[in-house]
Amino acid sequence: MAEYGFGNPEVIEEELDILIIGGGMAACGAAFEVGQWAKASGKDLKIKLVDKAALSRSGAVAQGLSAINTYIGDNDPADYVRYVRNDLMGIIRGDLVYDVGRHVDD
Repeated sequence: MAEYGFGNPEVIEEELDILIIGGGMAACGAAFEVGQWAKASGKDLKIKLVDKAALSRSGAVAQGLSAINTYIGDNDPADYVRYVRNDLMGIIRGDLVYDVGRHVDD
């Protein structure tokens, strides 16, 4: 396994009322709902959502639209790999995407 030199990351301490960890659909929904409930009740809460990656490509449903829009038909699974690579700005495992493409129409 490759070793990454993260060195000494900056530590930031903050006072929060609610900390939501994870940027998936459930966490984003929870952050939205908590914000609405706090606003409706007149409470001024400090809410923060943190995730390991950019929200647009983190979590189990980050490729949701790619999966929904997938239909190979007469195309080759390699076409699907190109589509997903372009859609996700090159950050994919081509071997896994190809394997999904081989079976998506089954």
